Amino acid sequence: MSDEQNNNSTSELDEIFTIDFEQVEQVSAVFFEESKEILENLEEQILKLEDNPDDIDQINLIFRKVHTLKGSVGAVPGGQLLGSLSHEFEALLNRIKQEQRSVTRECVDLFLQSSRLLKVLAEALREKREVYPEELSEAIETITRYGGFQFSGQRPTPRKTPPVKRSASHSEDEQGVWLSMKQLNEMLKISGELLVLKNFYNMMNQTVNFRTQPELFERRQNDFSHNLTKICDQFQGQIQSVRKERAEESFQGIPVLIRQAATELNKQVHFEMRGMDLLLDKSLAKELSDCVVHLARNSIDHGIEDQFERTVSGKPSIGQLSLEISDNNGIIQLIFKDDGAGLNRERILQRVLSTGLTTEEEASALSDEQIYRFIFNAGFSTKDKITTISGRGVGMDVVQNTVDAYGGKIFIETTLGQGTSFRLEMPVPQHIMVESALLCTWNDFQLAVPLMSVSHISSCDKLQITTVNHLRYCQFNGLTIPLLNYHEMLKLSVYETEQRIKNSSAVFVRTKDAIFALLVDKIDGQTDLVVKNFGKIINQQKGFKGVSILADEKVTYIVDPELLMAVMSVPHQVEAA
Repeated sequence: MSDEQNNNSTSELDEIFTIDFEQVEQVSAVFFEESKEILENLEEQILKLEDNPDDIDQINLIFRKVHTLKGSVGAVPGGQLLGSLSHEFEALLNRIKQEQRSVTRECVDLFLQSSRLLKVLAEALREKREVYPEELSEAIETITRYGGFQFSGQRPTPRKTPPVKRSASHSEDEQGVWLSMKQLNEMLKISGELLVLKNFYNMMNQTVNFRTQPELFERRQNDFSHNLTKICDQFQGQIQSVRKERAEESFQGIPVLIRQAATELNKQVHFEMRGMDLLLDKSLAKELSDCVVHLARNSIDHGIEDQFERTVSGKPSIGQLSLEISDNNGIIQLIFKDDGAGLNRERILQRVLSTGLTTEEEASALSDEQIYRFIFNAGFSTKDKITTISGRGVGMDVVQNTVDAYGGKIFIETTLGQGTSFRLEMPVPQHIMVESALLCTWNDFQLAVPLMSVSHISSCDKLQITTVNHLRYCQFNGLTIPLLNYHEMLKLSVYETEQRIKNSSAVFVRTKDAIFALLVDKIDGQTDLVVKNFGKIINQQKGFKGVSILADEKVTYIVDPELLMAVMSVPHQVEAA
């Protein structure tokens, strides 16, 4: 071999084995942040099992935490010992789940010892120091204990696995927010304007007599009302901005984690993110980031084929992953796509039947989408071999639980051999829910329709109205849509007289997928309402998100367009003839 060939080979090897230290630091930083959050209250979660040793929800919660920890430490230099201990911890938890065992006192002791050691090992990694001999000895001894662990004379106890319910803001009250000097100065400015406005109000009452100077009093009162509205809007905007951050800040660790998973599975992927300038509620952004981690790991392991398979099927050797996030009228839409093998309906169905999640008779009546949704079941996996990425059925159920906690929806589009798209739709969290709404009157009730859902308002005498199968329809932009009042929507039958309908108004309400017309007696105007939940005095009403009390102390029912549409189990819209 010539010197030139030797030099070329050496340079190629150097290129292959070049370590990207900056990327290693990024991976480590993500792990340190994630591990601190996981280990912070792990012992507290373990202790809860002493009082409720059969609490499958709590077992699943700890299992997910340890699984996430094990997956994150894989690419951190020197993290092998922590990864081994996490693996054994997870394996015993999985054994408890699979064999339907109760958590014994010995288990809790071992888990607590492991939790303490995991903190020690994570701290050593963070400080970039060697593990002390006594720490190393204790860790190895603990790993050995897991390997020989036996349940003393305990018989498995059958138990049902209830759906996991999570709160969307389980520890939000204890979390802080970062406030910039600019935001703080803006709030100080607003407080100063409020002080000036208070003085103006006091002066108006002291110097202007509304009996002798009614015009001046009315003018001053209008000025006061205008300024108060402006300051309230500014204050509300500032409070909301404090809770928000750019999506890029929450998702910045995703590319590194995707690269880590792809490297571990010896696959090549190209990842794109779009919509990262969108401002998101911080708690929602964090939850969505966790969802993307699980969706990405699932796509890389189950969806993206290896280079040989992709070449054989005529695809580029590098798999494509993409993430797009947007805000559509108060609904955060996250789309995660891959160009992999797609979901295999038959393989999913076989695993569903083999695990007893459904029977063959029930399965024959299931649609493709219903079969695909089994991948979100806790513990469900089509993998036969357990890896650090997948195989234990952890991950996709976290996505489902997060979406459910926020009252959102998941949509799946998949084509065998071409790829899969997951679309998550989550309503923007409203911590102090202020709704700009259109006020309407119907019978003796006052209704409020969110302005962002109002598509059009019309007098009914200008509409082309027909009645088909006991339901009233009208024409709107080439569509035939239902035109009903609230009572008619509940009963799915019309009863109003033709004359009263002509004297009524129609509010055309837009939902995510359709449009319907709400029949009301009159339009009263628009205002901003503070939405309150239905309490003990006023029971929950179908189709409404809550109530508000106006200045005249009258209760106003606030329409939830999606819920109201769900009340009507009729075709929402059809093409006009």
